[in-house]
Amino acid sequence: MLNHRILIVDDEIILCQSLKMALEDEGYQVDIANTGEDAVHKVSVFNPGVVLLDLRLPGMDGIQVLKKIKDHNPEINAIMITAYGDTQTTVEAIKLGAYDFINKPFELAGLKVLIKNALEKQTLLREVEYLRYRQHKFNRYCDLVGSSSQMMEIYKQIETLAGTGDTTILIRGETGTGKELVAGAIHYRSNRNTAPFMEINCASLTESLLESELFGYEKGAFTDAKQRKKGLFEIADGGTIFLDEIGEIPLAIQAKLLRFLDRKQFKRLGSGRDIKVNVRVIAATNRNLEKAIEEGFFRQDLYYRLNVVSLNLPPLRERKDDILLLANYFLDEFCREMGKTPKTLSPRVTDIFMHYPWNGNVRELRNLIERIVIFAKGNVIEKDLLAPAMLNGCPKTGEVHTGEDIFPKGKYLDETLLRFEKQIIQDALRQTGGNKTNAAEILGVSRFSLNRRLEKLSMIPDKGFMEPGDTPKIRTPQ
Repeated sequence: MLNHRILIVDDEIILCQSLKMALEDEGYQVDIANTGEDAVHKVSVFNPGVVLLDLRLPGMDGIQVLKKIKDHNPEINAIMITAYGDTQTTVEAIKLGAYDFINKPFELAGLKVLIKNALEKQTLLREVEYLRYRQHKFNRYCDLVGSSSQMMEIYKQIETLAGTGDTTILIRGETGTGKELVAGAIHYRSNRNTAPFMEINCASLTESLLESELFGYEKGAFTDAKQRKKGLFEIADGGTIFLDEIGEIPLAIQAKLLRFLDRKQFKRLGSGRDIKVNVRVIAATNRNLEKAIEEGFFRQDLYYRLNVVSLNLPPLRERKDDILLLANYFLDEFCREMGKTPKTLSPRVTDIFMHYPWNGNVRELRNLIERIVIFAKGNVIEKDLLAPAMLNGCPKTGEVHTGEDIFPKGKYLDETLLRFEKQIIQDALRQTGGNKTNAAEILGVSRFSLNRRLEKLSMIPDKGFMEPGDTPKIRTPQ
C-alpha cells in the first residue's frame, strides 16, 4: 500500500481506542483525534491516506473538517461515520468528495473492506498520475519511446498498418530493437484490439513443441497428450499472433505455416478436421532471410507470403537522438519500481552512452540501466557503475584509434579475429550473468550458434598473442 496511515476522528474515546488496536493488528499506522480542530492539525502532521471521520463532532463538525481535509490534500480518502438520521448530511459529504460512509453501529469486517478499497483507489490514482507524467516527460507511442525522425516514421507506419486489418507483416531489425513492441502497437491500434494478442518465440522451442503450441493437439495424439489442447492460432481467433524469430522455424513447420497463411485454416495434431480462424499474422526476424533462402534454411514461398508488408526497425546506434531519452526513461522507471530517489547521469556517462555502439540495442540499454539502479548509491550515476567493456570499447571524446591499435604488427589475422570474437562473447555473457539465451539475443545469434562458437573458441587461451613463427594451435575459420 502506498500510504497505510489512518486517522480516526471521533469523540467516542473507547470506540477510537478499539478501532486503533484492531487496525494496527492489520499492519496500519493509526492516530486518533477527538475533535475537529485536532483532526485538521493531525492531517497536516500525520499525512494519512484514509480518515475515518465522524459527522457529529464537538466544535467543528465533520462537514467542516472534510472541507479542510480536501483543501489540504484532495487525495486523502475520507470514510464518513454516520448515524441513521444523518442521511442528508451524508449526501452532502459525498458531494464534497468523501470516499464512502458507514453507519453506526458497524461491523469491523465491513470497515476493513472499505479502508482497503480506499487505499487501492488512491494507489491507482497515483499510478495514473505517474503514467501521465511519464507520457508528458517522454515522447511515447504505446509502449515505444523515441522522438527521433526514424521513430516518427515508424509511428506513421504503425498507424497505416493498424488500419489494414488483415495484411501479413514482417518486422525486421536487430535483436533488442523492440520488434515485439511494434507488433503489439499495431494490434492495439487496430480494430482487433479487443481480441487476443498472442506471441511466441519460435527459436525457444523444439520442433515438436513449437508445432503443438501453434496448432494444438487432440487427446492421444502422442504419449503425453492426456487431453485436447488448443493451439495459439485457435486461441488468437479474431486477434493477432506474433511469431518472433520466424527465421528459426524448422522447414517442416514452415510448410504447415505456409498452408495456414494461404487458407487461414489448420489441423490439430492427431486430427483430420480443418479448423478455420480469423487471425492476423505478424512475424519478426533479425536474420537475413534472403541468405537463409539461398542456403536452404528458409522457404522462398513462405518468405513471399510473410513479406507482404515489411517494416524495418533502425538499430539504436542509428537513432542517437533517442539514446539519452531512453536512458532517462528507464532510469526514472527503475528508480520508481525499486523505491529509490530519482537519479541523473553524469556528463561523462552521457558522453560514453552517446559513443557506445549498443549492439544489443534498446534491450541492452534497459538491462544496463536496471543493473545501474540496483547498485547505485548516490543520485548521480558515474562511470564506475558501467561495465569495463563499455569503458574499454568507448574512446574518449576526440580520441582516434589507428589500425595498429586494433591489429598489432606481426600478429596472425585469424588468431586476432578469433580473440576479438571471444572477448565480445565473454563480455555478453558477463552482461547477462552467464545466461546464454540472453547473451545470444545481445549478440544477434541463436543459442545454438552461440554454443558452436563457444565450443570453437574454447581452444583459444585467454591471454597473450601468438608471436611470429609460433605454430597455431587452433583451426582456421572456414
